Formats: sequence, C-alpha cells, structure tokens
Amino acid sequence: MNKNDTAVEREKAGKMFELNEKYKDFPERVSEYEIDGKKYIVHSRFVGEKKIDEVIGRLAFERAIKETLA
Repeated sequence: MNKNDTAVEREKAGKMFELNEKYKDFPERVSEYEIDGKKYIVHSRFVGEKKIDEVIGRLAFERAIKETLA
C-alpha cells in the first residue's frame, strides 16, 4: 500500500488478506478478463458453502426463462 491509501482501502485490503488466509487451502480458479483495454484478474475459491441443488435449479430456471423469452 502507498501513503495515499484511505482508511476504507486499508480496511478492504485487511479483509481480503483475512479471506485469502481463511480459504487458502480450497481449490482456486484464476480467470483473466480485459474490459475497455484494462486487464482484470479474478481469483475464485470453491469453498462449498452453497447448496448445489439450489444453484443448479436457479441456473436452469434462468436459462429456461431466457430461452423462452428470446
């Protein structure tokens, strides 16, 4: 961090560090995206805190609605 960081930015960085430490042993996927010429790197951790049946059901429902209305 540099000396221009705000208190909010420092707090966010601290929380991110805590989350990284908490979930460091879980599987991770790294994806790179480019939006308007700026590169973004997204780290996704799979921690198993979602109910897979609910997630798949929601995704299937959203896809069915999208295909029906298209």
